[in-house]
Amino acid sequence: MTVTAAKGIIGFGLQSGMGVLATKFYRHRAMMVDLDTIDETREGAPEVGGIPIPTFPYKAGPVVGGGFTIQPRLESTLGWLLYGLLGDVDSSIDEYATADVYDHVFGLKAGEEEYVPWMSFRKSIPGKAGDPTSELGQQFKDCKIIGGTLVLPNDAPLTMRVDVLGREFSLVHGQDEYPWEWENEFEHWESIPVGCMTGGFLKINEQELPVVAAQVGFQNVPLDIRQERIYGSPFLEDITIVQRRLTYDITVKYNDPDLYATILTGTPTGTEWSGQPHTGSFEVVAVSGQNMPLEAIPYQLTISAGEVMMNQVGGIALAANQGVMMRFSGVALEGTAAYATFTLKNKVEEYEFPV
Repeated sequence: MTVTAAKGIIGFGLQSGMGVLATKFYRHRAMMVDLDTIDETREGAPEVGGIPIPTFPYKAGPVVGGGFTIQPRLESTLGWLLYGLLGDVDSSIDEYATADVYDHVFGLKAGEEEYVPWMSFRKSIPGKAGDPTSELGQQFKDCKIIGGTLVLPNDAPLTMRVDVLGREFSLVHGQDEYPWEWENEFEHWESIPVGCMTGGFLKINEQELPVVAAQVGFQNVPLDIRQERIYGSPFLEDITIVQRRLTYDITVKYNDPDLYATILTGTPTGTEWSGQPHTGSFEVVAVSGQNMPLEAIPYQLTISAGEVMMNQVGGIALAANQGVMMRFSGVALEGTAAYATFTLKNKVEEYEFPV
C-alpha cells in the first residue's frame, strides 16, 4: 500500500546550548520536507589480490542535512525560524498600532556577529493506515539554519525555503507509544503573506521598483564539513559559520532608461562607463491577506539592509510578444547601519531565548 505524506509533521525549537535538546518544539505546515540523516556508504579503494571487482564498503559518518519549504505564517511560529537564522531579536510595541501589536527585529548579535544559535528539529513520518506502530519519528539535535530564502511572486503566496545542517539524530518508533508534545497548534492561513496585497513593495535607495518577481535570501555559510570531522568520531565536532550574507535576485519592468543608465554610467543621463559600483539601501515589505484579529492592519514582514550593491544580470532583451524586463542581483554590504534585519509584526509579546 502507498503511504501518503499529508499527516507528516516538521517542528523546531531553539536549544539553550550545544548538546542540549530543545525543550519546546513548534510545528509549522510545510509544502515539502527533505530534512533527514545523510548516511553515506562508500566503496573502498580498488585492491590488488584477486579478481577486478569491488572488495569492501565503509561508512563516512552521519550528517543531518536538507530542509523544508513552507508558506510562512507571520502569526507566531515563523519568529523562531528567524531567530535561528539571524541569532538575535529586539521586541517592542509597535508605536503606530495598539498596545497588542509588536515589532520583532531579528538581526545579528551585536559584538558576536558570527553567532548562530543551535536548534533541534523533529520530523514525523506517517505509517500505514490503521497501524500506528509503523509511524517513525526523527529527532535532530545540534543543528544550525544555514539558509533561509524567500520567494516573492507577484500574484501568489510567498514561500520560504529553510536549509539545515546538523550533527546528531535519533529515531522514535511508533508515535502512539511515544507521543511528542508541541507548544502550538498549526497556524491557519490568515497570516500568510501574498504578493499582490496592497502595502507590499521592494525599494532600492528608497525608490520603489516595478518588480515582477523577486527572491531574497540569507545564508550562514558553513565551514567545509571535511574540516569539521575529527579522528575517532563519526559525528561533526562543530558547525562553524564562516560567512553571513543577505542576497537578492529581482526581475523589474523596464519603464525608462534611468536605472539602466545609472548602473552603467553612474548617472541617469550618463553616456560612458563608470567604474563606481551602484549601491543603495534595500527594503522589501510583505503583508498578509487578512488583518490581525481586532486590528486594522495586517501581519507584516520587512527585510532591510543599509547598503546593497546592484549587479545587472545580462542585458536588456527584446523578445517578440514579451514585455521588456531587467534583472538584477546583489548582496548586502558592511555599512554604518545594521547589516540586515528581518522585522516581524504580529501580536506575540516576545520570543524568549531558552535557558
